[in-house]
Amino acid sequence: MKIKFRQSGGYAGLRMGYDLDTNLLPIEEAAELQSLVQGSGVVQSQSSRSENAADLINYEITIETKEGTRQIAFDDLTLPESIIPLLDYLQSHAKPLR
Repeated sequence: MKIKFRQSGGYAGLRMGYDLDTNLLPIEEAAELQSLVQGSGVVQSQSSRSENAADLINYEITIETKEGTRQIAFDDLTLPESIIPLLDYLQSHAKPLR
């Protein structure tokens, strides 16, 4: 599984990102991430963004599996609670983007 994470916006407009391939992770970390993805329901989720809301942080997650690629987008107000553990993991590994 490959994951591409992007976070942007907010008051400072900082862009963060993290790209990973679970085949390149240690087995335990890959299993943890697989569990976070499955538990989040992100693959079945629909994108949802607030209209006319300034300074929100926007999140984009793309997940590529053998079954296909799924891209979703949320912001602080529309983020499903079930995705928060996965988001926490991705944010903890994200680095500033140019």
